[in-house]
Amino acid sequence: MIVTPHEFKSDGNPRQFNGRGLVEADRVASLGSYGILDTPQEADFDDIVRLAAETFTAPISVVNLVASDRQWFKAEVGIGVGELPLDVSICAHAILQNDFLVVSDTREDARFACNPLVTAEGGLRFYAGAILRDKAGLPIGTICVLDRAPRPDGITSYQRHVLEVLARQVMAQLELRKALQAQASRAEELRVEVEQRARVEKALRAIRERYRLVSRATNDAIWDWDFTTDHVTWNQALEAAHGHRLADIELTGEWWIAHIHPDDRDRVHHSIHGAIDGDAESWSDEYRFCRFDGSYAAILDRGHIIRDQEGKAVRMIGAMLDLTEQQRTRAELMLNEERLRLATQAAEVGFWDVDVVHDILIWPPIVKAMFGISPDVPVSMADYYSGLHPDDREATFEAYAAAADPARRAIYDVEYRTIGKEDQIERWVAAKGRGVFDESGQCLRVIGTAIDVTERKRAEVRVLELNEHLERRVAQAISEREQVEEALRQSQKMEAVGQLTGGIAHDFNNMLAVIVGSLDLLNRRLGDEDARAKRYVDAALEGAGRAATLTQRLLAFSRQQPLNPEVLDANKLVPGMSELLIHSLGTDVRLETVLAAGLWRTHADRNQLENVVLNLAVNARDAMPEGGRLTIETQNVHFDDRYAAAHLGVPPGHYVLIAISDTGCGMPPEIIAKAFDPFFTTKQVGKGTGLGLSQVYGFVKQSGGHVKIYSELGQGTTVKIYLPRFIGDEIEAEQLSNGDLPLGEEQEIILVVEDEPAVRQFSVDALTDLGYQVLEADGAVAALQLIDAHPEIALLFTDIVMPDINGRKLADEAQRRRPELKVLYTSGYTRNAVVHNGVIDPGLELIGKPFTIEQLATKVRNVLKS
Repeated sequence: MIVTPHEFKSDGNPRQFNGRGLVEADRVASLGSYGILDTPQEADFDDIVRLAAETFTAPISVVNLVASDRQWFKAEVGIGVGELPLDVSICAHAILQNDFLVVSDTREDARFACNPLVTAEGGLRFYAGAILRDKAGLPIGTICVLDRAPRPDGITSYQRHVLEVLARQVMAQLELRKALQAQASRAEELRVEVEQRARVEKALRAIRERYRLVSRATNDAIWDWDFTTDHVTWNQALEAAHGHRLADIELTGEWWIAHIHPDDRDRVHHSIHGAIDGDAESWSDEYRFCRFDGSYAAILDRGHIIRDQEGKAVRMIGAMLDLTEQQRTRAELMLNEERLRLATQAAEVGFWDVDVVHDILIWPPIVKAMFGISPDVPVSMADYYSGLHPDDREATFEAYAAAADPARRAIYDVEYRTIGKEDQIERWVAAKGRGVFDESGQCLRVIGTAIDVTERKRAEVRVLELNEHLERRVAQAISEREQVEEALRQSQKMEAVGQLTGGIAHDFNNMLAVIVGSLDLLNRRLGDEDARAKRYVDAALEGAGRAATLTQRLLAFSRQQPLNPEVLDANKLVPGMSELLIHSLGTDVRLETVLAAGLWRTHADRNQLENVVLNLAVNARDAMPEGGRLTIETQNVHFDDRYAAAHLGVPPGHYVLIAISDTGCGMPPEIIAKAFDPFFTTKQVGKGTGLGLSQVYGFVKQSGGHVKIYSELGQGTTVKIYLPRFIGDEIEAEQLSNGDLPLGEEQEIILVVEDEPAVRQFSVDALTDLGYQVLEADGAVAALQLIDAHPEIALLFTDIVMPDINGRKLADEAQRRRPELKVLYTSGYTRNAVVHNGVIDPGLELIGKPFTIEQLATKVRNVLKS
């Protein structure tokens, strides 16, 4: 809308702009095109503002859409209202500035000197907002965070990046809504168009069939003259009536005109052109037509003119009636009879006549067929009465009596069913008629028509069945579309958290590595001499460990954690955890295991799977505060194509099931729907992070599996984990011993490569304490120089994510120079050069940040021994 900041008018609305600025109406129109204003709350937007508030540690966060007369909140935290007037808007200034806006202290900014939201006691003192832009770059609103305390230091570049990423996520949700609405509108247009086309095609087929029947049944020479090609199509009557074989004549208008008597030719030629060149709808004329034998027939010719949209004649269809003197009277009679026959035959109408005085019934064969009677069989009124369906007799008799009653003289108009006298077939008949009365009022005859409407009735039933089928299909299609939309929203939400997590993981884990490592070294040096200091260090280590666990859970949910999968037997894993589970569950919860015989193997990360089982067991324990029963079951399961089609993203095949069931309080459907969402928890503040089930979900999905929750209030909960069956040779995983801390030997030299000075210093100190000689480098260039200068280096310990040359490329070059050199990678970031599809590349060793001295000592020793 606006590319330079301007003042608001006194009424609070932005001024109109020209030149470099766009008109305010463009921005408002763009906002209106999304159809978002005054829509209900949506979890996707609520998650975004909560995440923004947590990132900034701010009490207020808003997705704010700026209309022409107000600011409306699609999602908010800390405000409690859905909209505010535009003249008290802080966000509108971000729209005017058309850029990211940070106000460290609103009371020191002249723009907000009269804003009651700022000047009031406890008013807003800090603001940071990112612009929401449409595809054309127009600003339609902001996502912002606010605080009632000033922030003189402003915001960090990371916080700005997070807010901009969340702004893009808001616009992605709006664009998705807009696209789905357009798709639904187009689908409805296509449905209407298809229905209209089907009706037109049906009518066209009916017309063509009638034309075919008429052309075959009549004795007239019927012709169809296409003016664009001068092609004339004749029926077989041309040969029957006039002797001309179709195979021997020219099918052109020229041939036809040439066979008109010379004395009539010019007149007919002019009359035809007068009709087609004008605006007439039909043409007719009389002339003499030359037969094949040279004689002339007196013809009454008439045709119907078909015109295009501009009114130009493109075609004429007509028929030649023979009116020779010898046959004129007979021809006229035959014409009338033929018209009646064609009309009734085309309409499938039968005439009937009841002589009331003499009780005689006259039925032609077509009506007899409606009652299942052969054409040559005589009929009487008894056949009529007995042929009616028992359920329709009373109403039909009453209609006939009313038509024959001189006092009522009603129109006989009924539909009834018949039971065929000879074939016992049920048919539907629509009959109409009326009575014929003499001067005294006596009914002499009742005559009328009858039509077999059996097919129409069947078609009506089929239409009803088709409508019901279409309604079911439409409902199914809507349901499937809603499932796809929900899956897409879930995928976008997971992707947003995944991008955010991946962005912070490297730096956060580097910091944690320094903290955990330094505290670990300090703890080892303090020993037991200073109990208070050791307690402080242990508390700090516990907090750092919880922070590391939180990061790992976020990575697990976003499916970015590096996995070390191995072939597992769940029937061995579950009993092996029994002691740990019993200790974690307490005495009030009874543990039961039901292990299936002949259980298949699966391929998964042992430590992560044990964490998942423990996590679910602890959740179950918390759901049974008064005690209860926890059951862990294993089973072989097969998903067929039908199950896979009903569960998006689940391929058919064999799976190993691990089910954890409790007898706790259970969950309602609305809680189940959000159970796997990150940061969602039903526990009290401080009792849970809301990442436990998210971690379970991420691990199972990353392992190619499927997870489902079944729960009922008051009945308990079952979480079912399905992991793909492993097909192949079983490989026993190497079991590491838990002996004393493995130390190095003085002659073993390790080269530490790390671009972060603090992390590098901790690694050097830790390895030195473990008895190794240590060399250090801050990058790949310096490391290669040390490798060339010190051939005695036994192990390269390198970070993966480094500027210029990453750790993987450094290791490849180092092993090209020194093939026997051992390599151990470390990283706090999962999307790196040695982890692909969430699994560490075969043959490589990786230790994730942060790590303890014990973990480092064990890993280094194992790599050197390999």
